[in-house]
Amino acid sequence: MICSTSAIVLNYRKYSDTSLICNLYSKDYGKFSIIAKGARSLKNPHGSILQPLNYIDLIYYFKQKRNIQLFKEASMVKKHYHISENYKKMTYGLTIVDIINFSSYNDSPCHIIFRLLTKCLEQIDLSAIKYLDYYYLFFNIQLLIYLGYHPILEKCYNCNNELKSGNFDQKHGQLLCQSCSQYKEKVSIQSVQLMKMLSKTHINQISNNFIFSEKILTNVKEYLFKFILYHIPEMKKSKAFITFNT
Repeated sequence: MICSTSAIVLNYRKYSDTSLICNLYSKDYGKFSIIAKGARSLKNPHGSILQPLNYIDLIYYFKQKRNIQLFKEASMVKKHYHISENYKKMTYGLTIVDIINFSSYNDSPCHIIFRLLTKCLEQIDLSAIKYLDYYYLFFNIQLLIYLGYHPILEKCYNCNNELKSGNFDQKHGQLLCQSCSQYKEKVSIQSVQLMKMLSKTHINQISNNFIFSEKILTNVKEYLFKFILYHIPEMKKSKAFITFNT
C-alpha cells in the first residue's frame, strides 16, 4: 500500500553503501522508520531532503508486518536554514527532535504534538538567540501536558496548599512546599511563575511577554530535566537530552 504524509526527519543512520534509514515523526501516522535505498549516491537528491529537522512531504510503501517501511519519494516543505547555520540553534533543534524520538511510541499519531514540533522548530529558526531557552522550555512543558504528565504548579502535591516556591520531590516526581519536602532542590517563586506562563501562553506571544533572568531559566531547565527523567524513563537513552541539560 502506498501512503503519504507530512513529517519531520528526527534522525538517520547510514545503511549499506548508499542507503539511509530514517526515523520520522509524521502528522498522520506518528513515529516510524523508513529505508531510502540509494539516497546517499551522488546523483540522488533525496539524501539532502532526508536530513534531520527537515519538514517534508513523504510517499512510501507500507506493509503492516514490516518494521521499516520502504521510501518512495519526498519533497521539501520547509528547511530551517537559520538553524542549520547556527550551532546554538542546531543544538536546541536536535535536542527537541531527540525528545520526540524517545518520548513517542511507533505508529501513535498525535496531530497536536506534530503541530507543537513544527511550530517550535519554526520559532527557533526565526527567533533571536535570547529567546531560545523560552521556546525550548515551552516545548517541554507543552509536550508533558499532551502526554499526560502535566507538572502540578498551583498547589503542593502533598498538603494541597497553594504553592509559591517548592522543592522537587524525588519520591512523587512533583513539587512539594518547603514544609512538606525533605529534599532541598528548590524551585523559586519566579520559576514557578514562568512555568505557569509557559503552560498557558500561545507560542507567538513568548517574545513579547517574557523577560526572566538567566538564573530563573536555568532553574526551570534543571527542574524540567529531573521531572522528565522521572516520568519518562526512556529519555535516559537520549544522548542529546542528557548532554544538553548537564
